[in-house]
Amino acid sequence: MKEYSEDEIRENFKLFFEEEGFTSEIIRIAENYPDDRSLVITYGELMDHFEVDFPEYIHEKPRVCLEAATEAINEILGSSYDELPIRVRIKDLPEAHNKGIRELRADDLTQFIGVKGLVRKATEVRPRLTTAVFQCMRCGATLRLEQSAGKIEEPMECQGCGKSSNKTSFKLILEESEFTDYQTMEIQESPEDLRGGEQPQRLKGWTREDLVGTVSPGDRIVMNGILDGTPKSGPGGSQSRTFNIFMRLNSFEVQDYEYKDVKLSDEDKKEILDTSKDPRLFSKLVNSIAPSIQGMKMIKTGLALQLFSGVKKKTPDGSNVRGDIHILLVGDPGTAKSQLLRYISDLTPRGMYASGKGTTGAGLTAAAVREEVMGESQWILEAGTLVLADNGIAAVDELDKMRDEDRSAMHEAMEQQSISVAKAGINARLNSRCAVLGAANPELGRFEKHENISQQIKLPPPLISRFDLIFAIMDEPDKEKDRNIAQHILELHQVGEKMINDDTYEPEKRFVPPFEKDFLKKYVSYAKTVNPIMTDDARDELESFYLDIRAGGGTEDAIPITARQLESLVRLSEASARAHLRKKVTNEDAKRAINVTRYFLNEVASTSEGGLDIDFVASGISSSERTIMHDIRDIIKELEQLHDGGAPEDEIIERGEKAGISQEKVRKELQKMRQNGQIMQPRQGKYKFV
Repeated sequence: MKEYSEDEIRENFKLFFEEEGFTSEIIRIAENYPDDRSLVITYGELMDHFEVDFPEYIHEKPRVCLEAATEAINEILGSSYDELPIRVRIKDLPEAHNKGIRELRADDLTQFIGVKGLVRKATEVRPRLTTAVFQCMRCGATLRLEQSAGKIEEPMECQGCGKSSNKTSFKLILEESEFTDYQTMEIQESPEDLRGGEQPQRLKGWTREDLVGTVSPGDRIVMNGILDGTPKSGPGGSQSRTFNIFMRLNSFEVQDYEYKDVKLSDEDKKEILDTSKDPRLFSKLVNSIAPSIQGMKMIKTGLALQLFSGVKKKTPDGSNVRGDIHILLVGDPGTAKSQLLRYISDLTPRGMYASGKGTTGAGLTAAAVREEVMGESQWILEAGTLVLADNGIAAVDELDKMRDEDRSAMHEAMEQQSISVAKAGINARLNSRCAVLGAANPELGRFEKHENISQQIKLPPPLISRFDLIFAIMDEPDKEKDRNIAQHILELHQVGEKMINDDTYEPEKRFVPPFEKDFLKKYVSYAKTVNPIMTDDARDELESFYLDIRAGGGTEDAIPITARQLESLVRLSEASARAHLRKKVTNEDAKRAINVTRYFLNEVASTSEGGLDIDFVASGISSSERTIMHDIRDIIKELEQLHDGGAPEDEIIERGEKAGISQEKVRKELQKMRQNGQIMQPRQGKYKFV
């Protein structure tokens, strides 16, 4: 490779800025300094202007080249402006200079490269000393000294009196010293880049000046800069021959959209567009989700819609309306809930999986951890699962096993799509624009279809109400269904055995998903770039369904459906349109959303009287239970006034039976009221309000 002198490098940059029309931008930056401090160029612009040797020299010798670029800018500005440290920021590096964290090697040290990852931690922004001004305490002379090490370097001797540092002391004068803003961040490999059970590797990055404070934990970024290293500490304060690596950031690129995580070739796009015209497209999409699991067609339909999600919107008043679809799977043990969660989290480029039993609130949202940074202990914000799954799907298994205080951390993330953190003096708001796919087991082991769902699982009603769809997966004996499942499982095992013993064996078509997982991931990523608009026909279809259910789906004072379910219908309709790459939400999409919602309501919100009651799901108390509760409260109040020691249990039961409430229901309600602390039992068989 050709070698360049410092003068040649400076002249090359000067010609590049002048001939490519950057002069006016440089003057604008100088006039706005220090609000503007950087000139951003792309590596492609350098390649277009120079022969390949000079851009490659910048890649190989970035320190001297970037300093020369700043000098070239000051030459262009001339004497009209003071000498300014305007930085040149280079981004959009070619593929050859972009590396994965685990691909970094010794040859990459001191080179200008790009490293992609997910921001795991970010320190607070702090001033860092760059040029120190010292005053000699013996003669009063001042000395300026550039600072580059981790600790402050003092002068070896005073230039005024000639005394060495052993015979005089030096005082740091803050007012005359120069500082720069400084921040440390840490990125880790993105989940989609990991294979099998690999642990994500991490890399620290040091930022300064105008780059600080612009990214948050959970952001996907490409760090462009110089890969540097510091020797590890050895025994007795010695330095090891092994180095810790870090990045001195020159620029970074924030990846805002999920589909950018999946690279699509022209052939991929053509195949996706051709596939979208298939009349059996949605059926194939559903059959491609966990094909090893027999049946569950309507549940898989809901999961397919969750993959595509609705459209996130901003209303005229500035508030955001989420597009992500939240789904809860509640069912008996051994019904493949965890398998479904794993499969869905693998299908989305930003899928994260967490098990509730080993997860804390901080692990789900964000944690404040104390860490040594440049010899100083600082509090650092570390992103949790819901933040890392931003623009993806967070699959949280065993929700019922989590502690109440840990589960409560999910409320804000599911509705406001953000995580507010106020820990260790850190106040921050992190994005968690992700769909939540949760799974829970019934408290008593088996799911009772006609019992209140919120009473069967240890989840608070406000959390349950945030799910757009709730599916009950029950393991009920059914001769024909059991035979089909048994045959499917046994045949699937046979196929697996044959594939192990015969590399050329091709399984039957029914065991092969219509779309391979890699293609489906590409299809979903591309589809999420489409933002369909609701047609009048689709809107009328949804409105008609909503009004019909409100008018005829309930019993007495029951609320069969609320506006929250109407918003869910809109999201599901938009997801269906996206799955077909349609720019408009059609009547067909609205009907698909209605079918899934009707199935969900009939499964978990139907009452024994044959109607629908969404309170059965959302509040934990159905309308009939609420009526019974009020009647029993009135009975206890009346009897309390008649009896000094409290309302007698036998009289409460007698009056309850007269009001049409069975003895069993009265006893059950009394027990519940006592457990909730509403009433107490001063003596056996007597009840009083607390």
